[in-house]
Amino acid sequence: MHTLTIGLTGGIGSGKSAVSDWFARQGIDVIDADVIAHAITAKGSAVLDELVQSFGEWVVIQGGEQVGEYNRSAMRKHILDNPDAIHTLNAITHPHIQARIKNELSSSTSAYRILSVPLLVEGMDKPTSLATLCDRILVVDVPQDLQLQRALARDAAKLSTQDDPAAYIHAIIQKQASRQARLVIADDVVDNGGTLDELYAQLDVLHRRYLQMVEHP
Repeated sequence: MHTLTIGLTGGIGSGKSAVSDWFARQGIDVIDADVIAHAITAKGSAVLDELVQSFGEWVVIQGGEQVGEYNRSAMRKHILDNPDAIHTLNAITHPHIQARIKNELSSSTSAYRILSVPLLVEGMDKPTSLATLCDRILVVDVPQDLQLQRALARDAAKLSTQDDPAAYIHAIIQKQASRQARLVIADDVVDNGGTLDELYAQLDVLHRRYLQMVEHP
């Protein structure tokens, strides 16, 4: 049975999705903490009900096509304005996320698996850190100005309600672990400052290395 789990992380706009999508195309199972977080807070879920009880009705979108869904942008802004609120949010959501991740890891059948966790570094000092489930950590590295540029382009529609989208993204970057902090804990690093072809060439080398690790532990 395989045992190799690669923890994938990187800051906002770094290109984690491009990396995880590439691995998925190679037949590697990708367990994405963000996808799981969305699933457990889906409209009508028990977790969303608990968030409403703890934070208030504003946690749920009140009108339009998305009525009843989790208002992620409002929660993100609330945490930026009230940093301690992250502890309440994590206390509610993390046990459910961890349980789902462990279940998906146990049912994985590919040669190795990717566990994508955007805030992996930020939680490493906690006993419940998802890093404990990883054998190696792969960091997607980009300069901060490129992070900002890509995040603004990717989330243009979502950011249309912000008075200053660039300042909003910059605030998120400042709340996340620094580029240096991620590089310090990395076992492997890919530079996503160039083209997709350049990124894929680096990933191909890593993919072959990971397969060798599984075959010759």
